[in-house]
Amino acid sequence: MKICGRCDRSIRDGEPYTSHDICSASGGGATVYRHVALCPKVPTQTTQGSVRH
Repeated sequence: MKICGRCDRSIRDGEPYTSHDICSASGGGATVYRHVALCPKVPTQTTQGSVRH
């Protein structure tokens, strides 16, 4: 099963996608798959929801 690196949804059989190899000097590397059609990016949390002091 391939998961899109942009929207974190599965890529179905027959659905067009692109693949990008990511090489790593310290490990085996990885391959990232993305939908060809522009899909919405998943929002990422950049700060903690509740910061305690």
